[in-house]
Amino acid sequence: MNEGFRIGLYLPPQASTIARRIDVLHYTVIGAAFLVAFLAFFMIGIFLIRYRERPGHEAPHGHIPVRAEITLAVFTLLVFLVWWGIGFTQFRDIRTTPPGAIRVHVVAKQWMWQFVYPNGMNSEDELRIPVGQPVEVLLTSRDVIHSFFVPAFRVKQDVLPGRVTSLWFTAVNAGTYDIFCAEFCGTGHSRMRGRVIAMRPDDYARWISGQRTTPLATVGERLSASFGCLRCHTIDGTPHLGPSWLGLYGSKIPLSNGQFVVADDAYLTESMMDPAVKLHAGYPALMPSYLGQLSGPEAGAIVEFIRSLRRHP
Repeated sequence: MNEGFRIGLYLPPQASTIARRIDVLHYTVIGAAFLVAFLAFFMIGIFLIRYRERPGHEAPHGHIPVRAEITLAVFTLLVFLVWWGIGFTQFRDIRTTPPGAIRVHVVAKQWMWQFVYPNGMNSEDELRIPVGQPVEVLLTSRDVIHSFFVPAFRVKQDVLPGRVTSLWFTAVNAGTYDIFCAEFCGTGHSRMRGRVIAMRPDDYARWISGQRTTPLATVGERLSASFGCLRCHTIDGTPHLGPSWLGLYGSKIPLSNGQFVVADDAYLTESMMDPAVKLHAGYPALMPSYLGQLSGPEAGAIVEFIRSLRRHP
């Protein structure tokens, strides 16, 4: 039945672990809409026949009992709560990255996708992943707003300049799947395409091990030194002009406005590009903006270096 609905609605293959759940909800919403429409037209037909005006006959009068009105209202509320519960559960699952996911940094620019793997390897318009293992993509843009869309995985996420957004997916079958930009980004928008190549785990392991590269965290350490980050930030926990990077990633940061924020990829990237927006409490506003100086892969490498320090003694 699932396959029949998928083909009937011209949907692409269900190539990720969440695709079928999303499609089932899609089928149910469409089915409920058709059912309500059918009932509405059925009742309209009954009213047109029963309450029509005929010469010499008075149209029947009546009203719906109060109990029936209350029952209908309660039923409608329960249906709404059920849909809300299903949608919230799916949203929570989609936004919560499973442990052990492979992290890939994705940089969008007119009109291409650039992928940076944990081992420091770069590729353009082609993302290779292992089947059966979660993959988290960390997205940022070099120029305008884009949107990372893999129809077969049923995932889509806006990609914003100067910020990091993320999503995750797990491929269930080996194969090649299209990547599209789902946000108009200029005259070459229709050409901004890529592909995900899902490989069997052993094939992926052989492929990734055959790439001679430098780990992304090591690249980030070098970039931190070359861009002068380590003049203000230490990596051993010692206080300095800026907060130490030791144990910073994933911690709860107090801000100068009294609020708190988690030091995740989005916060760290934003702090590089626009440091005055969320200023760490207790530290002066000395850090300059690196917007336009740091490329997406470079910012991602520095974030990976900070992330590598989160559990160091």
